[in-house]
Amino acid sequence: MSLLDIEGLTHSFGENVLYKNAEISLNKGEHIGVVGQNGTGKSTLIKICTEQIMPDAGRVVWQPNISVGYLDQYAEIEKEMTMESFLRSAFGALYKMEEEMTAAYDKAARGPMVWGCRQ
Repeated sequence: MSLLDIEGLTHSFGENVLYKNAEISLNKGEHIGVVGQNGTGKSTLIKICTEQIMPDAGRVVWQPNISVGYLDQYAEIEKEMTMESFLRSAFGALYKMEEEMTAAYDKAARGPMVWGCRQ
């Protein structure tokens, strides 16, 4: 099952047609880069995928329980903030989950406890 399916995507601004019956599938483990000249619809595609803009036609279907996020090109970030601290602020829940998993792995590696003593 695809993580993302875009089917029949059509979108334009006035006379400028950005997409006409476009189709994209993104499967688990795949990565997509969105590149092109200014005005070709890169930001529009991201906004359509994040439901900030509704396409003129077509469907955008994310697999259930997928969390989608992006960094807006006009985001205002404090100048003294490092990239690491910015990512930690944006993905705090994932960093916490990683810490909990590491703690569980460490506990499992130490082995079972019997009457307060290790076997």
